[in-house]
Amino acid sequence: MTPDEDSTDFVAGSEDARTSEQEEYAGTAANDPLDNQAEYTILVYMNGSDLESAYDEESDARDGAATADLDEMISGTSGERVRVVVETGGTLAWANTVVDGEQNQRWLIENGELYHLEDVGRRNIGDADTLTDFVVWGTTHYPAEKYGLIMWNHGGGSVLGFGSDEWYDYDSLTLDELVAGLDEAFAQTGEQFELIGFDACLMANVETAFMLSPYSRYMVASEELEPGHGWDYAAVFDRLSEQPGANGAQLGQWIADTYQAHAVDYGQEKNITLSVIDMAQTGNVVVALEALVDEAASVISVDRSNFYRFANGRSRAEEYGGASSPDESSDMVDLLALTRNVAELYPETAENLEDALQKAVIYNVNSVGRPDAAGLSIYFPHRNKANFEDNLQLFSNIGFSQTYVSFLEQYVNEMLDGEDAVNVTMRDGLEFGYSEDDDEYAPYEVYVDPYELERIEQIYAIVSMYVSEEDGDESPMLYLGYDHYVDVDWEQGIIRDDFTGEWLMWDGNFVTLELLTQGEDYIRYAIPVKLNGKDMDILVHYDIEQGSFEVLGAWGGLSGETGMPDKNMIPVQRGDEIIPQFYYYTDTEDGYVDGDAFTVGATIELAYDFLPNGSYLYGFSLVDYAGNETLTDFIEFELED
Repeated sequence: MTPDEDSTDFVAGSEDARTSEQEEYAGTAANDPLDNQAEYTILVYMNGSDLESAYDEESDARDGAATADLDEMISGTSGERVRVVVETGGTLAWANTVVDGEQNQRWLIENGELYHLEDVGRRNIGDADTLTDFVVWGTTHYPAEKYGLIMWNHGGGSVLGFGSDEWYDYDSLTLDELVAGLDEAFAQTGEQFELIGFDACLMANVETAFMLSPYSRYMVASEELEPGHGWDYAAVFDRLSEQPGANGAQLGQWIADTYQAHAVDYGQEKNITLSVIDMAQTGNVVVALEALVDEAASVISVDRSNFYRFANGRSRAEEYGGASSPDESSDMVDLLALTRNVAELYPETAENLEDALQKAVIYNVNSVGRPDAAGLSIYFPHRNKANFEDNLQLFSNIGFSQTYVSFLEQYVNEMLDGEDAVNVTMRDGLEFGYSEDDDEYAPYEVYVDPYELERIEQIYAIVSMYVSEEDGDESPMLYLGYDHYVDVDWEQGIIRDDFTGEWLMWDGNFVTLELLTQGEDYIRYAIPVKLNGKDMDILVHYDIEQGSFEVLGAWGGLSGETGMPDKNMIPVQRGDEIIPQFYYYTDTEDGYVDGDAFTVGATIELAYDFLPNGSYLYGFSLVDYAGNETLTDFIEFELED
């Protein structure tokens, strides 16, 4: 199915469209196990939630993401060697006239047809017993040589787990609940899955893979957010119908490859990840991880500089979740990137962990916006300081390695150990701007003791501008954002500006820049906007070597109701209206103000250009590894032609 096609083809007008033959088949299948064994039975635990039910007034339609994927599943199945069994639930309303949002229902997809099997009443998708019952029922009624399980919905990483049931206060399945549900199903059936897949965000993590390893040979999931279109079920099931003898590794690779091609079709290929994990190898990953953190734990509290060096490695590792605000960060980080960043400190244990990770990840897809995604992430608190305590408590309850939990508790305590603000000194005799005598530029410089620089994670330039008020009221400061206009002499402790008077423009329009992460060869920014009237962050990738920008897409942040990340990374397209959002502040108030609206053209041009004439402020932001920010004095300067 292409992005422009109707996603409700299977509905055929109404629930009455089911034929009497289908109803008869369904009744038989629901009550008596089938005698004939398929080669594959794929169970789909489909929690539609707001991905299905969200209503758009302008288009007068629901999002219908689950409906679209059901349609793909139907179109991809042929023959009777592969059966797809679906439980729908957790959704207030569906974008089709067949599935009943008032209750959980079970369906069979076989040979290009959808059959209604039974209604099971309203059940909480976020309850382990609901998962157990579906798995036991599905494997009993639809026997096969191999089984797969697909978890379809939101994902929240190691802390929040999977799913969001709209009928039960957005309840989710935490990892310990996932384990409980699958463990009981395994106890009753003895059936191990060939593959467990998460068509959900942020679930390709060590914790999930290790904890579910007794129940599946392979896992396929994404480290990063997934676009709303999700997997290409039509292509996957078409391939599986042709080659039903495939093992979980082959099936996982098909899912990854077709997912990548699907993203290209939708113009959302720039920020994707998907990996296939050999679950039998995850135990070795955890053993190696525990050895590394044991070694680190023995030294980071003895000498503060040891903590700083480890924290430096953590800060440079690729993170997932898309958040521009630290309070919305998932704190999920690529484990291989982290391991390599601390390898100089702990060479032997880091080498062992890297080797274990490379054996566990047997296939991996990443992208220009996520170049360091190596297949498995891990929860490692760093940015979301406001929620450290709550999230770490939730994490400690999921049943993952106590050695690792203890290390995180030690690490967080070090982070929050009451560091004072960094002592910053203005360098004497320096003026910011151009000398009146020789027209030479004098940079703004400050001095920081080099020892104190050791605890600094990032140094940013901040630029603000005065906005004149015609009525004579106080002139507010309009915040343009953070950028990398900074030159640091780490040995001498001198921080100087590298400001050229330019700022980023989008097709000639100034925008706010929030610097999210900076790798060795790229920088990731967020631009806060109203995109077609909705508050969004547009994520931008900057290639340092090429000096070029690339728009990755627009993201809506965390849901205020569910706490789960928005699954939709929306492509920015020709004709979209963008209203830049600028933070402003005075002595008495602050808030956001709209910039000048503009329409996206046939091509997107992001480039630096000179700021308009006016009065500006320039200063530095120094952020330490505990998330504490120190602001230097701000220097006022004028820009004139």
